[in-house]
Amino acid sequence: MPPNQDPILEPLQLKSITFRNRIMSTSHTCGLEQEGGMPAEVYQRHHIEKVKGGIGLTMFGGSAYVTEDSTWTAGQLDMSHDRIIPYLESFSSRVHAEGAAIMIQLTHLGRRGEPLSMNWLPTEAPSVVRETRHRSFPKEMDRHDIDRIVTAFGHSASRAKQGVLDGLETMVGGHI
Repeated sequence: MPPNQDPILEPLQLKSITFRNRIMSTSHTCGLEQEGGMPAEVYQRHHIEKVKGGIGLTMFGGSAYVTEDSTWTAGQLDMSHDRIIPYLESFSSRVHAEGAAIMIQLTHLGRRGEPLSMNWLPTEAPSVVRETRHRSFPKEMDRHDIDRIVTAFGHSASRAKQGVLDGLETMVGGHI
């Protein structure tokens, strides 16, 4: 089959989004967060270079957190405040100018969060089962905690939309 007929290189239409091809970079924490968990210049350039290489979709924010009680020491993007919106607008504009799509992964880390990493807030999870990596015991979530975190996901999704991102992925099964 000639290279120009490879299906992976063909455009893909999903509702209102057209991906220039079917090649994507999945979300991951790249450790380039700046200015208090923002996707500033260095972070954006990391993804822009991948887009210039020809991928159709770059996903970013591997475990971008929706609340301040969901952090860890590896570095994450902070989607819990509106101050991220201008960064997202700049980021999406640059990716779109290169002909690619951009999406984010949102999460609440649950028991996987590290209570001593940034904000010194207790981790929360559906049960008080000890976390295997850092060995802390989470606070068992109550109805208020569940409602607060669901609302935080909604606010973060709204920020992603205001930032002109093409979509988002929620990651909770591996954390909470």
